Amino acid sequence: MLRPFLLFVGLLTLGLIVWHIGPENIYDAAAQLGPVALLVMLIPSFIMYAVEAYGWRATLGPSAKEIPFWRVLLIRTAGEAVNMTTPAGYVGGEPLKAHLLRKHHVPMEEAFTSVIIAKTTMTIAEVLFILLGIALSVWLLGGSESSGQTVPTALLSVTLLALVTAGLVFVQRQGLFTWLLDFLRRIGLKIAYLEAREERLRSLDRAVWGFYRHKRPAFCASTGLFFLGWIAEALEVYVIIWYLGGPAMALSAISIGALSVFIKSSTFFIPGSLGAQDGGNLLLLNAFGYSDVTGITFALLRRFRELVWIGIGLLCLALLGGRQLQFEKDAQTTQAMVPDTFSLPPLDSAEVACTPVLRKAHFWQRNARVSLNERQRNMLNRVLDGFKGNLTAGKWAVIAKCSIPTAQRDIKELIDQGLLVRNEGESENTSYI
Repeated sequence: MLRPFLLFVGLLTLGLIVWHIGPENIYDAAAQLGPVALLVMLIPSFIMYAVEAYGWRATLGPSAKEIPFWRVLLIRTAGEAVNMTTPAGYVGGEPLKAHLLRKHHVPMEEAFTSVIIAKTTMTIAEVLFILLGIALSVWLLGGSESSGQTVPTALLSVTLLALVTAGLVFVQRQGLFTWLLDFLRRIGLKIAYLEAREERLRSLDRAVWGFYRHKRPAFCASTGLFFLGWIAEALEVYVIIWYLGGPAMALSAISIGALSVFIKSSTFFIPGSLGAQDGGNLLLLNAFGYSDVTGITFALLRRFRELVWIGIGLLCLALLGGRQLQFEKDAQTTQAMVPDTFSLPPLDSAEVACTPVLRKAHFWQRNARVSLNERQRNMLNRVLDGFKGNLTAGKWAVIAKCSIPTAQRDIKELIDQGLLVRNEGESENTSYI
């Protein structure tokens, strides 16, 4: 009941602001903008999405070379649309991003690790951007009454945000999911879904810790790219104010953009930050000397941008979903064609057991719908053709020309899907069949 109430209060607040300033005044200000101006206003946000997609791609590891950038951009845009439309504190789209990566043959651990790390680096960059905005506001506004009241509050809030972010990084380094499982057990709460996936969650913790330990350049690169993405948001502020006829200054735009991000992130518990974000932007522009009409028109234009990108994100999600449906349709068609074409005998037939070709055909018939990457498919074909000696992660890495951790991830996925099993009775140099 709380969220519907907050949504109602937000709508009421926005309505009262518009009524107080005057709908006709807002309409006159917005009517000066044509379609070209609206399109130009979307360019900075496109730059922001593209740069942040590169920031996420920097955390992907080996799979970054195999998945095209445009696909990463589509997946991130779809995930951000879900973040903006679900009441989950701007994290509801993160599992979707990992899921869509998995559909494009990115290993589970790598997909979820990249999502966790990218969200962390984006938050760190956001804190740095807000701190820059506060510093600029103190310098630009000097000792004005508005700055004297708002800056200390903003500094306190950002300090808390920075502490929470630092705590999140610390917990990730210690094992986020392991800590969560242990905490739930201590309070006597066992969630069957998490308990059944304990080993996977611990493996994910190890992957996250490994990223922090061994891939610090990638971590710093991702943080820097996300910071540039936030600067692109300041460019949007500059463009909107310029089109509204107000004096546009680069440093003021950075400060306004950063403090606007702060307002939005600190009111995440309100659906869409409705009312709070709009009223906050109005007061923010007032503090920098802009009129009420410019302030509320600025806020509504940013709402327009959000709606456009939500629409684009949902379109991306539909395209990605359509691609997956086509993949499943093709797999079903292949599965339906195999028995008609080859007239395969029953699986327990002695003939099948003695005929590698038929065994191989049966294997791919049964697993036509399983999502595999190219390395996994090639290695399974080698095993089905009669692999000489024991198949180990080391041999897999040499033949597939990948790292041993990548080979281990490939093998673990096949074990989870029931396509490979460990040879029993081995303690060292584990092999698989």
